[in-house]
Amino acid sequence: MKKYFNIAALALVAVSTLLMSSCKNEVDEIFDEDAVARLAKAQAQYIDILTSNGGKWQLEYYANDEEPGYVYLMTFSTDGSVVISGMNKWISYVKGGSSSSIGSQPVYGSATSLWDVITDNGPVLSFNSYNPYFHLFADPYDIPDATGGGGMQDDSNDESGYGHEGDYEFNIMKFSGDTLYLSGKKYGIDMIMTRVASTIDDQVYMNEVTAQADSFFHAKIPQVYINLPNGVRWIVKDGATSILKIFREGADEISTAETHNVIITHDGLSFMTPITLDGYVIQNFVRQADGSLLCRDDQQTTITADELSAIVSNSRFTWKMAQSGTGGVFAQLMSQVADEAKNFNTSTLQEVQIAYLTAQNSFSITFVLRRRNVNYKPTYYFTPDVLGDEQVKFNVDLNGDTWAQTFSEGCPSIKAFAQALASMTFNLSANSLLAPVNMTLTDAGNSANYMVWNLNELK
Repeated sequence: MKKYFNIAALALVAVSTLLMSSCKNEVDEIFDEDAVARLAKAQAQYIDILTSNGGKWQLEYYANDEEPGYVYLMTFSTDGSVVISGMNKWISYVKGGSSSSIGSQPVYGSATSLWDVITDNGPVLSFNSYNPYFHLFADPYDIPDATGGGGMQDDSNDESGYGHEGDYEFNIMKFSGDTLYLSGKKYGIDMIMTRVASTIDDQVYMNEVTAQADSFFHAKIPQVYINLPNGVRWIVKDGATSILKIFREGADEISTAETHNVIITHDGLSFMTPITLDGYVIQNFVRQADGSLLCRDDQQTTITADELSAIVSNSRFTWKMAQSGTGGVFAQLMSQVADEAKNFNTSTLQEVQIAYLTAQNSFSITFVLRRRNVNYKPTYYFTPDVLGDEQVKFNVDLNGDTWAQTFSEGCPSIKAFAQALASMTFNLSANSLLAPVNMTLTDAGNSANYMVWNLNELK
């Protein structure tokens, strides 16, 4: 029995030795370096990635889930310095603006500070010296924005000790296709950095991002639409704030609307996190040549505004037209109106206004003529006739109001303008399909004849 045990023991030892040898070879293939060495290697790799090809990156930054995202440009150098450039309303306050000025216009700021890739549980991108235009989101100060309504932007709350609760150190999750995937080290918000050309001028680029935002959403355009592949539209309001209020068309806004924060970049728009509408998951949109937005995720969902003809015929919009915004026969008639008005009663042509007048239950086109402190407003009434999404005709009452009749002899070009308006079919185009605040009406029969209407206000 004892001999048997020894043989068995020897066999067990032999098998164990063989297994250990096999496992050791396998482990050596996977873990041929210790954890410290692997972290050091990753650290060096990410430093090389960040500084190569000019070292310029766009960061899509979110401070928290209650604010919009902010674009930053970062140029990393091998000497440990980084140039950080941004353009947002908070930079105004950092530069000495008052709390009352915040929100009026985005302000550009650029400064150099220090950076490093440090090691923790993994590689961490750290902005380890203070940059006033970036670390402002991590500063624990009371947010100086008295907009009310609750949340991070509500100045009735005191955010002292918290601030925006933004990160300035980021766990590097992975690198793929010139994109770094990051996660805020403290608050865990996912963000991305994308390599951009080193030749980019930071301020020009940031101005273009701001212009992009204005072309997507405008405070004077009340709503736009998310158009799903199933034909259902979701209404989007408050786009100009980048905190979108979204609800299904036909649904009750008060009880069903959701809010989602987005970031507007140089090329499009992204929601902070994916959202699901009628079963469709969407997040990233790219600007198209016509100004609309196409979902990059499904290549089907779009964001658009109303058809241009619907906007021109919407009674809630009022427009202005300057003499400089006309061509062909309309430019000629505007010039003649200006000359005739001076000769008739020494008045000066100020502008032309287009609006819906509730009392008359009609649209109107009004010439504003000013003499000393008195305005004269000869007016003609019309009804839009929508012929297509981008085409309209106007049925004009050529009798006009009392002032139009008074000016008909001394300033006949005003009536001639109304007659020209009535005689043409107009093709419509706009500066932006999503925010058409500048509408061009071009004679379908002669493109030399055109008018540019500038959105004045929303009733």
